[in-house]
Amino acid sequence: MLDAQTTSVSIRDLRVTYGTMHVLDGLNLDIAEGEFLVLLGSSGCGKSTLLNAIAGLNTVTAGKIMISGQDVTRAEPKDRGIGMVFQSYALYPRMTVAQNMGFGLKIRGMAKAEIAERVNHTAKFLQIEHLLKRRPADLSGGQRQRVAIGRALVRKADVFLFDEPLSNLDAQLRADLRIEIKRLHQSLGNTMIYVTHDQVEAMTLADRIAVMKDGKIQQLAPPAEVYTRPANLFVAGFLGTPKMNFIEGEISSGPQGPHFTTAGMSFDLDRISSAPLAFTGPATLGLRPEDFVLCPEGTAGSLEAEVTLIEPLGSETIIWATTANGTQLSLRLGSAQGQHLPALGTQVFLQPDLVRASLFDTQSGQRL
Repeated sequence: MLDAQTTSVSIRDLRVTYGTMHVLDGLNLDIAEGEFLVLLGSSGCGKSTLLNAIAGLNTVTAGKIMISGQDVTRAEPKDRGIGMVFQSYALYPRMTVAQNMGFGLKIRGMAKAEIAERVNHTAKFLQIEHLLKRRPADLSGGQRQRVAIGRALVRKADVFLFDEPLSNLDAQLRADLRIEIKRLHQSLGNTMIYVTHDQVEAMTLADRIAVMKDGKIQQLAPPAEVYTRPANLFVAGFLGTPKMNFIEGEISSGPQGPHFTTAGMSFDLDRISSAPLAFTGPATLGLRPEDFVLCPEGTAGSLEAEVTLIEPLGSETIIWATTANGTQLSLRLGSAQGQHLPALGTQVFLQPDLVRASLFDTQSGQRL
């Protein structure tokens, strides 16, 4: 739990239900002042429901939402001190860019001069001041999203909420605007909560990622920790392209301590961690594609597999290979290694970097 003085958004025992379906059930979350938090998960995991509950767009069944120390659980969206950017832009087609950006301030009764000053200042910051007299139909998708972001910024809110704002854009424009949003956060320093199913957006934007499944937070941690030390099999498999390789095996007690055994490979667990491990039974070894290297035949601790697919990606190449017991593995090779690619259908030997490996209880899915 964060210090109350540094907490921007605090959620306690939050429940949101639709009929008999519990979308969120007892969720707790603290977001620090100035933090960029990404809610990451697949469709239906509850991330947008959580964001809309914070915004006041969803009715909360039970629990409490605090923003800047104020209980806003039952407050109207306009009274929560938030600015929100939607996936669909939601711009008024008959209004100019300037009118769209200033409309929220106008209905709150702000003076015209102050509205104009805020709109002009924000437009200059977002580099869209040359678009102020245009209408949405005359703008590209990226320009419309900048206007939508600007409409949120003019409110000078304490907290900004982003609901998959880049989903409707093409790949290059998504990459460009992703950089702009990161720069925006660095410049403003406001609290930002960002919903996405795109793990690249999550990894590049977030100070912390909350990985969600079935209305629950599976792991809440900085991007590097979520990637290298996933809390469970779901997080390990969800994050990463290609996803983490899973090798089924068994942990047993040996003369040198706990031992992991699987078809074609066996090793003492002190090669993974010096921490004592009391667990025995079915276990899953997790290795990222970059945690394998090609090695000569007969190398101790290596896995033999047949190359079944090669994906050249320019700066790197993904090799897919299948072991004798049917386990499919992916191997990431950099451009230098890619000059010596194995041929399709050939046998290769893969040396795992066990220092970077993860171990999971196969039955519970939790990290050991």
